[in-house]
Amino acid sequence: MEAREVQQAFGPLLLRFRVRSGLTQQELADFSTISVRAIRDLEHGRARTPRRDTVRLLADGLRLNDRDREDLHAAAGRRSGHGCPSLRLQDVAGDPPVARTPLLGRKGNLATLTAGLASVGDRIVSVVGLPGVGKSRLAAEAAARLHRDPGLRVAWACGDACELVHDPARTPLPAAAVDALHSDTGDTDALDTVAAVLGDEPVLLVLDDPRPDRLAAAPVARLLASCPGLRILATARRPHGLPGEQVFLLDPPEQEDAREILDHHLGLADPRLRFGDPRTEEICLLLDALPGALVSAASWSSVYDLDTLRALLVEDPFPLLARLDGGGPDRRNAFLTAVEDCPGEQRSLLSALRAFPEGVTAASLAEASGSSMTDCGRSLAGLMTRGLVRRDRGSALSLFRTPRLVGLLDPAPHTFDDRIGATP
Repeated sequence: MEAREVQQAFGPLLLRFRVRSGLTQQELADFSTISVRAIRDLEHGRARTPRRDTVRLLADGLRLNDRDREDLHAAAGRRSGHGCPSLRLQDVAGDPPVARTPLLGRKGNLATLTAGLASVGDRIVSVVGLPGVGKSRLAAEAAARLHRDPGLRVAWACGDACELVHDPARTPLPAAAVDALHSDTGDTDALDTVAAVLGDEPVLLVLDDPRPDRLAAAPVARLLASCPGLRILATARRPHGLPGEQVFLLDPPEQEDAREILDHHLGLADPRLRFGDPRTEEICLLLDALPGALVSAASWSSVYDLDTLRALLVEDPFPLLARLDGGGPDRRNAFLTAVEDCPGEQRSLLSALRAFPEGVTAASLAEASGSSMTDCGRSLAGLMTRGLVRRDRGSALSLFRTPRLVGLLDPAPHTFDDRIGATP
């Protein structure tokens, strides 16, 4: 038996009935005596409490049968939004979250990211990279800039980054709608509710989402089609593989910027430390210049001097990648998850790469792993889009290597293909 239309919010239900009847908004306005503007506002969710007479006239204009007429009246009278009564655009979209700390470096990354989202061409951009590389922080800065100019409202979903402060008055998007974006069989009613709320307004939807599953193509395309002013900025471990998706690989900052980040947070933990200490350069190298790792390690300087801190990072960096106060993510587990999320052939190649900490050419890596150059190239490309492999273009030969923190991982034996690449 078909699901009853009453499960829809009023706007999407009215739109569905109108499209099914083959009527334009102008034709429905002529038949119902309701203005085109009122019909448009109802379908887009800008007007959410139509009067009983309005609903009756629309039902007459649509020539609905008794069951559909009952459903339309019920939708007009019920509370919509899956737990968010009378959800409005200003409830879910407004100012972006505020960062606790300044964004150091990243000027080029920020300019490139915002330029793409400000254009009419890039409607969905995914920022990908290693855990702790600063994806959420860059997304927040990009959202703030796009909020100022060209004036996009910002709806932020799923973010739990500890360096961001969210407006407590802002209503989060219904969880069912976010879930529906990850599944072709998700709650389409919740997604329709959000589409009706967003309408055709210029809005940036930020999916700062830690979940492992990818966004699904069909619901994302449906939401973008329903909301012509919508752009989506997603942070993720790897690309979602969506049609039209622009992938933005976020590499660690340059060494000079990394030292500025470390110096800033060392100064917060111990104001007696002087900026420009040469030992900070080595600490940046030991931590792959990852901002999240640098911030966590810096917190330990309130109990350890720089020499002790450096020695501990050489021995085993992962215990110091949890902040001294116990807050923040488990970065070792985050790295392990990023590796184990890779397809088997990529994990095998990554295992082989661990034998070459100084880097290796693609030809030598293909020979060491027993794979063809074509298969090796595909796996390398996949690992690079996740930030798990870097290409050194500064030498005469292009060398590939893993970041130090990735190379130090000791995954479970079943994680990698045992036929290649023993740990040295």
